[in-house]
Amino acid sequence: MILGQINNMSKFTKFLGGTAVALTLMAGATQASAALITQWGYEVQAGFSAFGPVAPDQNAAPNDSDNNGVVGSNPNAGIGGLPTTISWGLGANGGPSSSLSVTPSVTPPPNLFTNAGPVAGASITHANNVITGGSLSLESATLATTLSLTPVNPAGSTIGPIPIIFSILFQETPNGGVDGVCTPGTGGTPCADIFVLDNPGALSFDLLIDEFIYTVELLVDGLGVLSDEACAAADEVAGCVGFITPENQTSTLDTAFRISARPVAEPGTLALLGLGLLGLGIARRRKAAA
Repeated sequence: MILGQINNMSKFTKFLGGTAVALTLMAGATQASAALITQWGYEVQAGFSAFGPVAPDQNAAPNDSDNNGVVGSNPNAGIGGLPTTISWGLGANGGPSSSLSVTPSVTPPPNLFTNAGPVAGASITHANNVITGGSLSLESATLATTLSLTPVNPAGSTIGPIPIIFSILFQETPNGGVDGVCTPGTGGTPCADIFVLDNPGALSFDLLIDEFIYTVELLVDGLGVLSDEACAAADEVAGCVGFITPENQTSTLDTAFRISARPVAEPGTLALLGLGLLGLGIARRRKAAA
């Protein structure tokens, strides 16, 4: 039997049509054997399930577009119809608005190997364009992704889709900075914008499958610990995790993930440990009785 375990499951929530739906990884798929899974097929789906501020009555408020429909080959992924682009602001001098978009990975060949290098996931692109003063900026976004894993060697039933939710905070910095000075750690004038990942714990989770624990790690190119000043500018505590995007540039962050495995402790070892603890308890009781 396969049992799915995801760390911090309460955080894995997605919003569809204004309704919060708890997503869980169901148990019940079976493998042909308890052997280590060494090769996988996979599929990544993605879309924005929420963003703010939502103020359609105000000029140039954030709005969504480019709905993904049913992305990829898995119609049961549960995120079909979510937008893949958020745009906001009136472009300066008639230029384009700023935007944030996500591109799910196409269905790749089964080239994901256990305890090997990473494979490509979705990509995130920020078009950091100059917008006019008074335009409503993006402040936060929820990126809903799902990962489906199909054991190839040995062959087995598809696991998932596994929900992975990223809570993103965004700070649109004034291009001239405060008193002519940009936030330290974000580059020179014009000032760069700041993204903060509010739940970095979502970057790693475990799956318990038969006799092995598989750890899935998500990697984001350019993601790291920001300066204390950048964290403060985004109203976050020191040591926050995020990325910086230069003004007047389009920045793409490529994501990837990998799987590592370790065996669950042998039943015989656990039995011996249990007997040892039992013996220790008996010895202590005898000593107390003496």
